[in-house]
Amino acid sequence: MKRLLFVCLASSLAFSVHAAGPFLGKTPQALCGYMKDMGIPGSPKYREQGDGSWACGSTRKKLPQGEPAAASDLQYRVLGSEKQPQMQILELRMRSDRQPQGVLKVFSRYVDVMLEKTLGSGISADMYKAIMAPVDGEWQVDGHVAQLRKLRSKGSVYDLRFTLEYKP
Repeated sequence: MKRLLFVCLASSLAFSVHAAGPFLGKTPQALCGYMKDMGIPGSPKYREQGDGSWACGSTRKKLPQGEPAAASDLQYRVLGSEKQPQMQILELRMRSDRQPQGVLKVFSRYVDVMLEKTLGSGISADMYKAIMAPVDGEWQVDGHVAQLRKLRSKGSVYDLRFTLEYKP
């Protein structure tokens, strides 16, 4: 019984230490490589931006959801320092507010894949509800802050920005 308790406790401690690291210890280059894994075009090259910050970013990927959603697209970025990623951004540019549910479901699947690849756990029910509403939200996930922000662009057309940031 004592041995079982020790093994469980040791496993729990090991997981806590591992989970507390930024992006589970993944390098900026690994996070940038998710663009290709998610089918979003762009250069996975992590580069200095001229002001001391580092980033990689995709081009915009059009979402094939038919009218009016065909004008909607996604963009993915990783920001941080030379050796340490600090933030992932997945942004949906919604170009029509008519019947957006199909595009929002696609966006939620991309968020789910990003979270699964980055932290080993997918989208929560609360995150999914916020995306589908769409309304702002903030969640704590293993030392990271996940945020959804609805940004107004022009009139009733909007952008949704999902960020995952490590906050020690």
